[in-house]
Amino acid sequence: MLKKTKLFIGIAFLVQAVTFLTIFIVLWAKKKSISKTFLVIGLLGGVTGTVLTVKALKEDKQFKAMLAAVEGIYDFDENDAADEIEVLIDDTAKEADFE
Repeated sequence: MLKKTKLFIGIAFLVQAVTFLTIFIVLWAKKKSISKTFLVIGLLGGVTGTVLTVKALKEDKQFKAMLAAVEGIYDFDENDAADEIEVLIDDTAKEADFE
């Protein structure tokens, strides 16, 4: 899945769960038999939304920790310009090798 998709889907499930639980309360007060269906769907959506949101937040936290760990490995100084980096060229390769 895309990086932010889990978070957006999780939030959508949580909003849906709140809506379904609100409908459950309204229908339960009117003593309608379909109210239990909205309760079950609302609870399932809430659990699913919570799981997806928590997973997305954990993955984001791990990603940020990896970036912080890698950040200081090599820094270009002002004296160390990118122009001065030696680029190695393989003279033995031919155009036919890449076709």
